[in-house]
Amino acid sequence: MLVSTQQSDWREVLFCGLENQQIDFKAAQDWNKIGRVGRAKFARHLMALANTLGGYLVIGVGEDPNGNPTLYTGLDEKQASSFDPSGVGQTVNRYAEPAVEFDLVKPEIDGKVYVILVVYPFRNLPHVCNDACEGELQRGVFYVRTPDARSRAAYRSEELHGIIQRALRNQRQMLGRMLRGILYEDRQAVAPSSDQDFAVLLQNARNQAKQLFGNKLWREKPLFEAVIHPQQRQKGITLTDCRRQLEALERPALHDFPWPSAHIRKTRFYASNQAIRGHAEENSQPNFFWEFYPEGLFYCAVALPELPEHSIESRTLLQLCLITLALNGEFFSRLGLSDELLTLFFNLNNTLDLNLLLGEESESRVNVCHIHDIRIKRSRTAGDLEGGAAADTATQFFREMCERFNYSLSEADCQSISTGLEDFLKKGLLDL
Repeated sequence: MLVSTQQSDWREVLFCGLENQQIDFKAAQDWNKIGRVGRAKFARHLMALANTLGGYLVIGVGEDPNGNPTLYTGLDEKQASSFDPSGVGQTVNRYAEPAVEFDLVKPEIDGKVYVILVVYPFRNLPHVCNDACEGELQRGVFYVRTPDARSRAAYRSEELHGIIQRALRNQRQMLGRMLRGILYEDRQAVAPSSDQDFAVLLQNARNQAKQLFGNKLWREKPLFEAVIHPQQRQKGITLTDCRRQLEALERPALHDFPWPSAHIRKTRFYASNQAIRGHAEENSQPNFFWEFYPEGLFYCAVALPELPEHSIESRTLLQLCLITLALNGEFFSRLGLSDELLTLFFNLNNTLDLNLLLGEESESRVNVCHIHDIRIKRSRTAGDLEGGAAADTATQFFREMCERFNYSLSEADCQSISTGLEDFLKKGLLDL
């Protein structure tokens, strides 16, 4: 999304229905009454947006019972007037070094006034927090905006690497402008890389999933995500090709996703303008969502069944890992991409204090995760996954997840699990 104050209609931002990496919503409030901590929270959001892709902080939209920002109250005259650009900028940039660039606009939509802070991506250097504030801000921290719409400190290596790469790119572009002069100013824009293309598709898919699940489930319940794509964006594959090959899948078949024992009945399978999409509900609650893009991206989000005492079952997680890998191996191979090296991202979200049950004999054992989210990345060719490596790769993912739950699997355990998964596929996806 191109960040600008030149919007033909602010409705696209205001009524998007969910927060994402570039949009954050706040309920109606008075800047003069939110106190030091409240203002520090605004500073955190602005620094995070500026350090990522830029974006919009919209004030005057509250959350409904499902946690979605759909209560369009607007601000009264006193609240709206309290958001003065110079006052907000002076306070926010007391914490940010260098100063965050933003504009403040007050559009009137359907007779209601909103305040929108238009935050621009950093130009040369990323913004570091240079002062602390009562748990909201830490000195010396780079804040980033995550795909699940959180503004938090960058602590993962890929997040810090991304900030550094953007800073280096900005510096190279500035140097190029100096060397080539005004004559070449219009040639600065370059074609987006395949990574950037996949990032845009992934954000679209996540937005759809989040809208389906709702903010409350998305932020609080155990949620499995998988992102799988080749090294390069594909060309020449159509939605018809995707649908035909998806319907032809055999072991596993599409109806086996996310696990054969789920017995999900109300599955919707259809084409959007960009992808082939499927999702289902169970007992009126969203169960899973997936999308295949012809450019070569697969994304899925699955709400894991939560057992008493904030627990999930290992068998369910194992089946999900295996079927996701085997299904994608067969699908990409059918598209003629069997030799393509696939990047495999598996995420397990909202895992803080979550317990992993490792079979009936270990239900009394406490295997607790002490981090908010689990992130694991691997690579494998589509042909390998189709040819039998799905079981071994699923075992590797599961082993790393167990490590995050502070339980170590032995080599013998892993061999036994991998053999069981192979049999699981060969016998027609019966229960493990």
